[in-house]
Amino acid sequence: MSSTRSILLLLAVLFTSHNALADRIYFTDGESITGVMVGIDDGKVSWTSAILGDLQIELRHVDFIESGDHFDLKLTGEELHNCWMFVKLDEQHLHCDEGVRPLLDWKLVVGAGETLMDPQPLLQQKGSVALALEDSSGNSDITKYDVNARSEFRLLDSRHTLALRYQDESADGEKTRESWLGSYQYDQFFTDQWFVTGNGFYETDEFRELDERYSVGMGMGYQFLETVYFDLLGKGTVNYVNEDFATGESRSRPAFLWNLDFAWRIDGGGVEMFHRHALLQSFEEGTDYEVNTLTGFKYPISGQLSSVVQLEYNYDNLPAEEAIEKVDRKWSVGVNYAF
Repeated sequence: MSSTRSILLLLAVLFTSHNALADRIYFTDGESITGVMVGIDDGKVSWTSAILGDLQIELRHVDFIESGDHFDLKLTGEELHNCWMFVKLDEQHLHCDEGVRPLLDWKLVVGAGETLMDPQPLLQQKGSVALALEDSSGNSDITKYDVNARSEFRLLDSRHTLALRYQDESADGEKTRESWLGSYQYDQFFTDQWFVTGNGFYETDEFRELDERYSVGMGMGYQFLETVYFDLLGKGTVNYVNEDFATGESRSRPAFLWNLDFAWRIDGGGVEMFHRHALLQSFEEGTDYEVNTLTGFKYPISGQLSSVVQLEYNYDNLPAEEAIEKVDRKWSVGVNYAF
C-alpha cells in the first residue's frame, strides 16, 4: 500500500514539475495556455500545446510569453542572442547575452528561433497601384482620375523606391486640372538602421501655373521600424530645387527636405493605416516652404485587392501667383492593388 502511494506521489510530483517548467503564452484577452514555444516568423508564434496540438498564433494577439528555452531574437536593426522570456510586474522581459531588457510589444519582433532566421533573399520587391475615379453627368458633367503607383526594390543593403502620380479632372467638357509627379529614392544602408539616401523628383501642374519643377538631393536616413506590422523611417536631405512657372518666371534655390513614411498593418490580414509627408524648406527665405501629406486607410476586398480611403493635404506658402490658393485638400476613395 505504501509503495503504491509512493509511486502515485512521484508521478504527481513529476507531472507538477513538468507543468511548472512548461512555457506559457498570455493573450491580450486575458486568457493563457501552456505548451512549448517553437519560434516566431512572419508575424506568428509557432506553439505546440499538449491539448490543442501545433498552433500558429498571430503576434497581435500575444501579450506575454514565459519560456525557459533559449532563442535568438531578431528585431528591427538589432539581434539578441540566447534569450529566455519572463514576466515581471506585468511587463515582458528578455534575458539575453546582451543583458536583461523589457520588450514593449511582441509585434516588434521580426523572428525568433534556436538559431537566427535564414537570411532574406537577395532581391525583394513590393509595390501597389491605387486608382480613384469619379464620373458624373446630369446638371454637371464631372470626370476625375487619380492614379498612384509605387514600387520598392531591396537588393542586399540597397533600396530603390519609384513612385508615379497622375491627376486629371474636367468639368462640363473643360479640363480643370492635369498634373504629373514622378520620384525616385535610393537608400544605401551602412548599418541595420542608418542609411545614406539620394532622391530626385519631377512634376508638372498646369493649373497651379507650374510648367515644371525638378529637384535632386542627398542626405541621411534612419529606419526606426521594419517588421511584419510596422514600417517607420525618416530622411533628411539637402536638395537643389528648380521651378519654371507659366508666367515665364523661374526660381532656383537650395532647400532642406524632410520625409517621413509610416505604415501600420493592423491585423496582418491586409488592414493598414499609412501616412507619408514631405516638408521642403528653402535655405534662402524663411517664408518659402511647403508641406505635402498623404494619410489613408486600406481594407482588404479579395486577394491583393483592397479599398483605400485617403486624404491629401498640400500647403505651398509661396505659390506661383497670389491668386493661387496656398492649400489643396482632397479626399478620395478608390481601390488598391498590391504586388
